[in-house]
Amino acid sequence: MLSLLKKRQFWIEFVIWIGLLIGVYAFTQWRGSPMAVKAPQQLPSLIVRSLSGRPMELPAVPKRMILINFWAPDCPACLAETPALVQLQQWFGGKSFSIIGIGVNGSTAKAVRARMRELGINYPEYLAAGQGVSQALGGVVLAPTSILVNGKGRIVGRYVGAIALPVIVWKLLWTWV
Repeated sequence: MLSLLKKRQFWIEFVIWIGLLIGVYAFTQWRGSPMAVKAPQQLPSLIVRSLSGRPMELPAVPKRMILINFWAPDCPACLAETPALVQLQQWFGGKSFSIIGIGVNGSTAKAVRARMRELGINYPEYLAAGQGVSQALGGVVLAPTSILVNGKGRIVGRYVGAIALPVIVWKLLWTWV
C-alpha cells in the first residue's frame, strides 16, 4: 500500500514539474501586446545614449549575433534575469555573439552604473534616447524585453519578460546551426 502511494505521489509531482516547465517556456515565448505583432523583421539603426550622455548609433547590421536587452535598474524581473545574461555573455560573448543592455526611459546613468557594479554586468549598457528605440522595434511595452538579432540584422527572437537561460541557449544553438 505504501509503495502504491509513493508511486502515485511521484507521478503527481512529475506532472506538476512538467507543467511548470511548459509554463515557463510558454511565458518566455509570449509575444505581449498587439504592438509586438507589428515588430520589424529587420533591425533598424537605433540611436541610444551612452552612460556619459553622448548619442550613439547601433548599426542595423551588427556583423555578429546580438541580444538587445531592454531593462530598468529598479525592475525586479530585470534584476532576476541579469545573472543569466552575465553567464550567457561569459559563455558565448566574443566575435560571434554579444549582449547589449538598454536602460528604458526613466533609467538614469547613475542607477545603471550602480547596478552594473552590484550585479557584475559584463556587457555594454546604454540608455534609450526617448521612445524612438522602443517604437523602432515594434514597441517595448514591458521590462525586461529582449530581442535576438542574427549577424545579418534579421530579428530572430523576441522575449517579453525575464529570459530563461535554457530557452535562450537553445535558440542561440539553433540559430548558429
